[in-house]
Amino acid sequence: MQQMRVVALGRDPMAVQPVLLLQETGGRRRVLPVWVGVPEATAIELARRHVELPRPQTHQLLLQIVEAFDRRLDLVRITMLRDSVFHAELVFDAETRVSARVSDAVAVALHVDVPIEAEDAVLDEAAVAEVAGLAEALADEDEEAPEESEEVERFRRFLDSASPEDFDPS
Repeated sequence: MQQMRVVALGRDPMAVQPVLLLQETGGRRRVLPVWVGVPEATAIELARRHVELPRPQTHQLLLQIVEAFDRRLDLVRITMLRDSVFHAELVFDAETRVSARVSDAVAVALHVDVPIEAEDAVLDEAAVAEVAGLAEALADEDEEAPEESEEVERFRRFLDSASPEDFDPS
């Protein structure tokens, strides 16, 4: 099991679909690309930037219900990749587990700042080697000066032209 962090959200121009990039916080620092829908990418980015909307989003509503029942989310775990679809689970106190889409699970995790983990088997199957300088270039992006570093801009250009085949681990 490896701890993960959200390092970027980009867009796959070939599929015109957002791609979420998660990276191991230690170990080999591999990157796990997860293609998500536009609404899910929006929810993740809003949670990442701690943007508060006048009304709760679905994942915020879910968390309010959990809290109303005196429960808490402990972590999010990416558990498997089956038929090219990632599966995740929300792990609540008392080890209660609920199946979830990775995009929803990540949005929830970011909203309440709980750890995101991935099974080693998932990373072995779907992750790619660290993109040179990715961790440093994208670390704490919110704390960067208004001008983005060259590394971040270069990586954004890479994401704009990347396709799923670019992430093929073989």
